[in-house]
Amino acid sequence: MKIISILLLVCLLAAGIVYKIYSPSQDHLITTLVYPKAKTLPDFKLTDHLGKPFSNEQFQGKWSVVFFGFTYCPDVCPTTMASLSQVAEALGEEKLKQLQFVFVSVDPERDTIERLAKYIPFYHEDFIAITGDDKDLLPFALSLGAVYMKVPTDDSYTMSHSGRLFIINPKGQRFGIFSKSDTGAIDVESVAQDLGTILGY
Repeated sequence: MKIISILLLVCLLAAGIVYKIYSPSQDHLITTLVYPKAKTLPDFKLTDHLGKPFSNEQFQGKWSVVFFGFTYCPDVCPTTMASLSQVAEALGEEKLKQLQFVFVSVDPERDTIERLAKYIPFYHEDFIAITGDDKDLLPFALSLGAVYMKVPTDDSYTMSHSGRLFIINPKGQRFGIFSKSDTGAIDVESVAQDLGTILGY
């Protein structure tokens, strides 16, 4: 029994060492959960709110914060987008040059390019909105660990979707996620501080 306990301890220590190798600055992050190993995203082709193609190439060279939602969302989406606006303001212009915020609409049926073009600048002029057909959108969402589903209502439908903020590194790899508070809200100060740390990697 003692030998088993020792072996278990050694395994746990080894796992911790590996985690530290992949995430050397984890101890300095407040609300960010970093994946043990970054994962390259599969190829995808979507469209941004200006009607331009958006693919893996657009994730190269900058850190990205990605949020899935839809413009008809009554509460979580506008609250999250408003918080991201505050995060962007807290970071300042210089740091924003190394970072992009990407809103992914999971409701392509109603969220047309024209609608997204009016919706996204309301929160920040530099924010990007992207969408696409389900056949292109769903594999992209799943590659980040996000899910969504159409839910019928009495007179129409709504969208159920992941509310996490996903982080993609400048190599176009899945890097981590921001954890949420017990209330589900974003801690603007903590997220801004973590992004400042991450941008220094």
